[in-house]
Amino acid sequence: MSTIATKTPSAKRSLVSEVTDVMQLIEDFSTLLIRETAALKKSDFNVVDTLQPSKRRLALEYQNMVTALSNRKAEMASLDVAAREKLVKARTQFTLILNDNLVALESAKESTRRLVGKILDAARKSVVDEKQTNYSAKGQAQAYKTSTLSLSVDQKL
Repeated sequence: MSTIATKTPSAKRSLVSEVTDVMQLIEDFSTLLIRETAALKKSDFNVVDTLQPSKRRLALEYQNMVTALSNRKAEMASLDVAAREKLVKARTQFTLILNDNLVALESAKESTRRLVGKILDAARKSVVDEKQTNYSAKGQAQAYKTSTLSLSVDQKL
């Protein structure tokens, strides 16, 4: 994965240069998202975790570059048709890759939510099924289900 250097705003760069950098960034970001999507589908969260710093950096660079290009809308008309088509194609492909990634993230989130729910259900069932012996004010033994309120409060927190 190549790294796009952040350019200084002091010298105005050529539009072709900026478009080329954006397309390279889109390619790098797409590669990272494809790797993350594959890791999410395999539930390889170690790989997902290692990609996060690069993902944040690339997202910030992408936002900055797109903002810089959007400030040059008038000049975009002067860009040759082939370059504009390549940019549109790259952004369209990137959008598809990004959507696949978002679906994989949502699936992983839902799977995690279901797993946590099953763990809480099992814990609740084991706690509610256990009975303890308590003694009344008169000294008589009585059995009751334990920790139902406590588990309910903890789950809501």
